[in-house]
Amino acid sequence: MRTALVVHAHPDDEVFATGAATAVLHEQGWHVVLRVATAGMHGAADHLTNSCALLGIDEWGWLGAANQWIDDGGHKGPQTPAAADPAELAAEVEKAVHELQPELILTVGRDGLTGHPDHIAISQAVQRALRHVPCRTLGARVRAQDVRAGEQLVQQLAPGQQIGSGHLTGCATPLEEMSGGSEQRRRQALDEYYEGLGSKPLEELIRVHRASSDGLLLRAVFDATGWQHDRFEELTAWPSDAPSSR
Repeated sequence: MRTALVVHAHPDDEVFATGAATAVLHEQGWHVVLRVATAGMHGAADHLTNSCALLGIDEWGWLGAANQWIDDGGHKGPQTPAAADPAELAAEVEKAVHELQPELILTVGRDGLTGHPDHIAISQAVQRALRHVPCRTLGARVRAQDVRAGEQLVQQLAPGQQIGSGHLTGCATPLEEMSGGSEQRRRQALDEYYEGLGSKPLEELIRVHRASSDGLLLRAVFDATGWQHDRFEELTAWPSDAPSSR
């Protein structure tokens, strides 16, 4: 059986970044394994098992030791993946690759999908690991045109407000698409973390979620362009002389 390794910084990234892709791989007979670096802002790891079951992820575990890294909301605090020693983070990815022997790795793209510093650190850690454990690797990205479509939906409901953090911009380069899976199950997986964010109408959500939330903007992107596909860039080994984003 072919194995796919999914590497993310936080619980919920497996929904926002790779939720359609893991469902497709599972349906095609792949064994899909998630490694996540932190437990999230609010102990959201409690919901991971249900989310994984909905998205075709067969098992999940920690990248490194439990509580080795934390999520502080993108402030790059001392225990976050963004502040970690890049070599240490990459070594944990290498360990997972050696253990699982995947044919494919999924993570976030070079921009971290939303620009979140922990996401970028994880993407770079995977790229560094590829120096020693080569494997086909795809990083999730959003098209710039899809971000604009999502922004328009939110703008209609929150005129004059800032839409998203400003770090979710998308890209204009061609991306590889993986399509399929269940829209309903991806919506349910999102609801595991944020009540109604997957299932309630956007006009209801704008009353309880800040318009500047990238989670709300990604939800709008899914509404505008579809829930059943993810898009990826191909990631290669990190150049030995390239600087870190730290």
